[in-house]
Amino acid sequence: MIDLHIHILPELDDGAQSVDEALDMAETAVESGVETIVVTPHSNQRARFENYDTPRLKEAFESFRRILREERIPLRVLPGMEIYSSEDIGRLTEERLLTGLNHTDYFLVEFPFDAEPWWMGDILEELLELGKIPLIAHPERYYSVQCHPGLIWEWLQLGCLTQVNKGSVFGYFGRSAQRTAEILLSCDLVTCMASDAHSPVIRTPCMEDIREYLEEYFGEQTAFRLLNGNPGTVIENGRIGLHGRAPEQRRLFVI
Repeated sequence: MIDLHIHILPELDDGAQSVDEALDMAETAVESGVETIVVTPHSNQRARFENYDTPRLKEAFESFRRILREERIPLRVLPGMEIYSSEDIGRLTEERLLTGLNHTDYFLVEFPFDAEPWWMGDILEELLELGKIPLIAHPERYYSVQCHPGLIWEWLQLGCLTQVNKGSVFGYFGRSAQRTAEILLSCDLVTCMASDAHSPVIRTPCMEDIREYLEEYFGEQTAFRLLNGNPGTVIENGRIGLHGRAPEQRRLFVI
């Protein structure tokens, strides 16, 4: 499997807090069947986790890869970041301070959970105009999407894609996120599943459970597409066609 969203680089954000924790996460990922990860430290969170594409971030990445080789952990590691949306995201993109997953056109983009849909749409369209492909991180956790899942169908038609957290499927982020994830999966509005792991103990990088879930409820082909096929296309900078259908429009407000 390929995990496109994981906070494993030590001491860069609210993910792994030490090299030992990062190594534990790597071992857990490998044991669960993950062969490739894209490290995605939080980026562009001003005065908190900025982590722009600078020599400091590159050295942290290369250092972690060296440690994995020394420890003989068979995990392929690729560079990336989880980009927090901001009004100047276009300028930062043009200045190459923000980068795509494995330096591709795919930008893993997250929003404030309470962001207004019109503002989210403006950010997505700006990135598309710059030739980037927004891969929307955990859309099931955004309040506007929980109320109106049809927003995702509209954004996919523009050229965006989606990445749902495995934890949302199992209710780790509440019933609203869980129900929204179910709707998105049922309507084929999910492009990739990922761990969004932060720790070897809580929100772990184990992906075996989500593979089994997808195989049981949606079939082996869907599981492969969301955990191998589409993520593989992303890291190779290939193109993923439009998928999904518009869900029934209704307000959820699941408490």
